[in-house]
Amino acid sequence: MAPSIPSASTKGFQNASSYDKHRPSYPPEAVTRFLEHLQVNGVKRARIVDLAAGTGKFTELLVGRDEDFEILAVEPHNGMKKELEKKQLMGVKVLKGEASGMAGVESQSVDAVIVAQVRPLASTTPLPETANGLDG
Repeated sequence: MAPSIPSASTKGFQNASSYDKHRPSYPPEAVTRFLEHLQVNGVKRARIVDLAAGTGKFTELLVGRDEDFEILAVEPHNGMKKELEKKQLMGVKVLKGEASGMAGVESQSVDAVIVAQVRPLASTTPLPETANGLDG
């Protein structure tokens, strides 16, 4: 898969460690409402794709919940992905990819796909097209 991250995003998120240190997390009640909407709140071992996972701010909150989710964190930016990998979060598999290509995520193999935050210069792939990016 050829990288399709705009150069402004690549440069803007170059210092992923600083981004992770200074970026605030999400309110836990917002996470619960999000999961309720996706019908995975309280579902043990649900398999969730955290698309555009960044440094894992949202991923960390998923890991900290009682459901024991299996999380596939998909991130296209090398620096952000490396920062997330350093955290070695339990139950999280970190993958390189984006909405249009999620190699390693088989079609129809997940319970939910979450995009907690879309970066302003992220891929312009429409969300319904994200399903076509599964498994490749």
